[in-house]
Amino acid sequence: MEKILILLLVALSVAYAAPGPRGIIINLENGELCMNSAQCKSQCCQHTGALDLARCIPLARENSECSVKTLYGIYYKCPCERGLTCEGDKTIVGAITNTNFGVCHDIGTLDAPSSETAHPLPYLAQNAAGH
Repeated sequence: MEKILILLLVALSVAYAAPGPRGIIINLENGELCMNSAQCKSQCCQHTGALDLARCIPLARENSECSVKTLYGIYYKCPCERGLTCEGDKTIVGAITNTNFGVCHDIGTLDAPSSETAHPLPYLAQNAAGH
C-alpha cells in the first residue's frame, strides 16, 4: 500500500511539474505522438499507414484531402478546419474501411449559385450584345 501511495505522489508531481499548458497525455502539440484525437490541441491524431505511429497534425485546410469521421479516434486524413466542410463518403462503411476521404470546401461557396445562374437576364443581355 505504501508503494502505491509513493508511486501516486511521484506521478502527480511529474504531471504538476510540466511547464506551461502543454500536457503529457492531453493538450499535445502538432508533431507529438498520440493515441487518440482527443489528446491533440488540433483534435486530429493522424497516421499514414496501419503500422505507422500516429502524431498530432493540424486540421485540413481548404481544398485539402480530409476525412468525414473516424470510429477509432485516429485519422488517415484530418477533418477540415472550422468553417469548412468535408465533401466525401459519409457512410458507416467508409468510416470502418477508412475510405471516407473527401476534399475540404468553404461552406459558403458550396451553396452560392454561379454568376450565370444567379442573374440570367444580365448574362443573356451581355451575350446578346456581344454577338
